[in-house]
Amino acid sequence: MINSIIEALNQISLIEFLAVITSIAYAVLASKNNIWCWLFGILSPALSMYALYFYFQLYAEVYLQVYYIGMAIYGFYSWKYGSASHSDLAISMWPKQKHLLILIIGGSLSFLLGYILKNYTDAASTYLDATTTVFAIIATFMTARRILENWIYWIIIDSISIYLYFDRGGYLFAFLFLAYTIIAIYAFIHWRKIYTNAHV
Repeated sequence: MINSIIEALNQISLIEFLAVITSIAYAVLASKNNIWCWLFGILSPALSMYALYFYFQLYAEVYLQVYYIGMAIYGFYSWKYGSASHSDLAISMWPKQKHLLILIIGGSLSFLLGYILKNYTDAASTYLDATTTVFAIIATFMTARRILENWIYWIIIDSISIYLYFDRGGYLFAFLFLAYTIIAIYAFIHWRKIYTNAHV
């Protein structure tokens, strides 16, 4: 196991390394509610697509990176001008009924996408890949709208992704998602504090 990890680390490309660094920069800045996270939100997925496609065969994740770039542009605009008064968007929460609907729709779409990947591609870990992809799309939109609960979704998504990448030999990406999970826990606590202070 140790030898496999060392061998994999020796094969890490500069692009993969830069993708990890820019990904962590995005997550840290987002956790701190800093609008400049979206700059790294463009750079990171642009760097990640090559490795995801050619090394790990996680095809749904490749398309997800394209979505991330678009959402990073939208996220910057939303945080800057997304309020009713076209000024900075404040952190808000969604009602429980909305989250229940998200779970039902997201679960159904995950099953459908997983079925397609399993039966029509050579993708790996089809249903888990599909589930993290679908809910990452939803959670990214929530982040762009500064919805507090987005971090709960990310904690779960990132935890599953640790297994996904480790299982495919993507040890650096597995480490990245471990870091993401820790950052998401911190981010939820930090954003909740900001939200609570704004609603005292």
